[in-house]
Amino acid sequence: MKKYISIVASISFILLSFICCQQPKEKVDSRYPNGGSELAWLMRGATDQMEAQRSAILKGESLSNISLDVGHILTAVPTEEGKTATKDYQQKAEMFIKHVAQQKEIPLKGQMEFFNNTVSLCVNCHETQCPGPNVRIKKLYLDKI
Repeated sequence: MKKYISIVASISFILLSFICCQQPKEKVDSRYPNGGSELAWLMRGATDQMEAQRSAILKGESLSNISLDVGHILTAVPTEEGKTATKDYQQKAEMFIKHVAQQKEIPLKGQMEFFNNTVSLCVNCHETQCPGPNVRIKKLYLDKI
């Protein structure tokens, strides 16, 4: 009986050690193998949402069901510490949040212009803050139909 208890205790210890020592894994996506900060993931999610909006506009559908989730753009942890603490970033982020909040009020006819203005706000901020994504962001622009 002692041998049985010893084996069960050993197995339990090994399993408990394995479970406790596991580090939480960083969010990883095959499109972004290097991971990223909270702010980077927020921006990637916003880009995916804007691609869905772009597709809806091209189909003549309303954007009312596809909102941008950027509410914590001012508090998300950036890749580079202090990057979001600048006055320029804070002002542009606040302006972006206010702009996005107006989306549901825009009639279907004005959604293309509103969408292109949203893209422009992204481009303008990224020109000074983090220019790398601008190549992808600029591809979101809609031509006048």
